[in-house]
Amino acid sequence: MGGWCELPGDLVRTIEEKLDLYQDKVKCSCVCRSWRLALPKMPHQKQHLLPWLLVPLKTKTEIGSGTSFGFFDPLDKKLHCLGLSDPHKDMLFRGSSHGWVVNLDKNNSICLINPLTAAQVELPPRTKFPDVANYRPNKPGREYGLRGETGPRFFTLSKDHIRKHFIQKVIVSSSPQSDEDFVAVAIYGQFSELAYCKRGDKKWSFLDRGHWSDVIFHQGQLYAVGSDGCVMIYDIHSSHSKKTEFVPKLRERVASRFYLVKSSVGLIMVYRRIKTLQQIGVSDPDSYPIYMYKTKGFRIFKLDTTRGEWHEIQSIGDDMLFLGWNSSISLSCKNFSQHTGNCVYFTDDNITYHYEGIIGGFDIGIFNFTDGSIQHLPCCTTNDSELSIWPPPVWLMPNLIN
Repeated sequence: MGGWCELPGDLVRTIEEKLDLYQDKVKCSCVCRSWRLALPKMPHQKQHLLPWLLVPLKTKTEIGSGTSFGFFDPLDKKLHCLGLSDPHKDMLFRGSSHGWVVNLDKNNSICLINPLTAAQVELPPRTKFPDVANYRPNKPGREYGLRGETGPRFFTLSKDHIRKHFIQKVIVSSSPQSDEDFVAVAIYGQFSELAYCKRGDKKWSFLDRGHWSDVIFHQGQLYAVGSDGCVMIYDIHSSHSKKTEFVPKLRERVASRFYLVKSSVGLIMVYRRIKTLQQIGVSDPDSYPIYMYKTKGFRIFKLDTTRGEWHEIQSIGDDMLFLGWNSSISLSCKNFSQHTGNCVYFTDDNITYHYEGIIGGFDIGIFNFTDGSIQHLPCCTTNDSELSIWPPPVWLMPNLIN
């Protein structure tokens, strides 16, 4: 008897026709390449599909020791093997959008991967960012020479440190396989600046200076929110990347992480409240302190278009938000009978705490605006005393078409 991948195409199509649920049809196409080629192209019905959580199949005892991954489907609440392997045995996710996840290779490469089709698209490497003055691979531990915020002064850092802490997020404007003119945007560097590249570019182009917290593509333009709540709009498809101030900073002073989300009520800004729980290693003055942290909750700000100001709201109604390394997602619970709205599904993206020796990768859960409660995702049940999930999981919207 032959293996599953050797089934005749007409038999594979008969199996697929017996499946009623869209997510089951997606999983059928994920069995192997021959099945995917034998099955008809499927419409990308986002309204009937929740984002999947791309996770390491096991919690690891050492950062970067994971070699395979799976996805958690919130609809059936099960963890499925994905078959995504890492030839470098050290994957690190720093973004997802349009069904593609961004992986930072330990050898400076930045790659877009479609986990379901195994397609890959290379972006310019980390050595081609605007903050890099020089790259010296023959200087272990000091490979990168980086420019300071102003002036010619520069400093050196290791490529491992740059990889883990100097790219906060990368998103794309559209699927790189369906759009020849896709644009990738990165929040990078010591001061969270913006850079972008287009298909065929050999390097990243500088876009703007400032402490940026999140970026999304909305109505054909790039929206960026700063650490003070200020929102700017960039027309990066034009030759001069025109910039416009959309909303000034918040009147009240808050300092944490912001997200921009396209929701049913329009563009909203989400503020994530983080609490440091404890500090380990302080008894030894020579040891590096280790912080434990946890998300306390979220606050939602809606734009008052008449005044051009943010105003806090207490509910997002039927919406479910998915936040983290991914390009932020909002879906209505009306299409999913077993799910309730007015909540945030979040993953650990607090890069400030992800330094060597500092525990991270466990701040994952579901926040409910109705009662302020936070619960674990079934696939991520680690507690504060256990080892972290590394690399931290990332939400992505499955996409078999592109």
